[in-house]
Amino acid sequence: MSRPLIDQKVAIIIALYNDRDNVERAIRSAAAQTVPEGYQIDVVVVDDCSTDDSFDVAASVCAELACARGFQLPENGGPSRARNAALAETDAAWFMPLDSDDAMDSERLSKLLQTAHEEQADLVADNLYVTHGDQPFEIVRPLWPTKPDGVLPLSAEFFVSHAYDMEEDRSELGYLKPLISRKRLDNPFAPYRDELRFAEDYELYTRLLLDGAKAVLTDGFGYYFIQRDFSASRSQSGEEHRRVAMIDKAFLQRPDLSRAERDAIKGHLRYSRKEWASWTLIEAGRERDLGKLISALFISPSAPDFLFRALAQKLGLAKR
Repeated sequence: MSRPLIDQKVAIIIALYNDRDNVERAIRSAAAQTVPEGYQIDVVVVDDCSTDDSFDVAASVCAELACARGFQLPENGGPSRARNAALAETDAAWFMPLDSDDAMDSERLSKLLQTAHEEQADLVADNLYVTHGDQPFEIVRPLWPTKPDGVLPLSAEFFVSHAYDMEEDRSELGYLKPLISRKRLDNPFAPYRDELRFAEDYELYTRLLLDGAKAVLTDGFGYYFIQRDFSASRSQSGEEHRRVAMIDKAFLQRPDLSRAERDAIKGHLRYSRKEWASWTLIEAGRERDLGKLISALFISPSAPDFLFRALAQKLGLAKR
């Protein structure tokens, strides 16, 4: 697929799945974005085969807005496939993802564009505002609480090393929702890996940075990363973390990595293998699958210790 991309056009893409109570807020905040003179926005909502009436809600809102449209995938494929489907439908030279349960200040996009032009950057990310579902626009903290003020260069080594096991829960830079130049992408119409349902942003941003994209991270411009009680505890799977580990192993095959980049990716790989083993052990316990339990013990050196601590806690032998 190939078509000319319009330089002064930005696509805001929203992947939707079973989020009827929040998607209207996301769509309206996207459509309310102000942009510099001559620019236009294209809000594209892709419903990933929701089992509730989320698509009906989204379609009704889009019908009111000249810059917004939505469509539904024929079968569920995950967020990567939904975002790729959205990008296949737009000729905007810039895009940014917006989660269906989040929202933005109306000036955010114009500030991101200004920074992109001032810094000649291919990717501009801002420090997200972490909020809570009960009061979605009351800031609890920045995503990166100790970020120095101003515009910082965002290298592959720095991004990867800050994308896992951070001291503050849910402060990994993989949650960033940047403005991205599609002209910097190998495939501007399908940049995400379709098979990924988890860590798809981590894979894309890391690949872009390793490929030489110029990226910066600014102070918060008004992306509200809205936490709900159940969203933070989403059940994950060993298979999801196995795929992340395979992503890291593939990155480590690149001959152009610097020493710092290689060390950062190795650290992420160790963490991914630990999560892969931990979630596989959890699944083995739920399914009473001895074979899966035994296989999990060989995924990561930390797996036996995880199993011992889990058993000790269940038996009341460990401190809670």
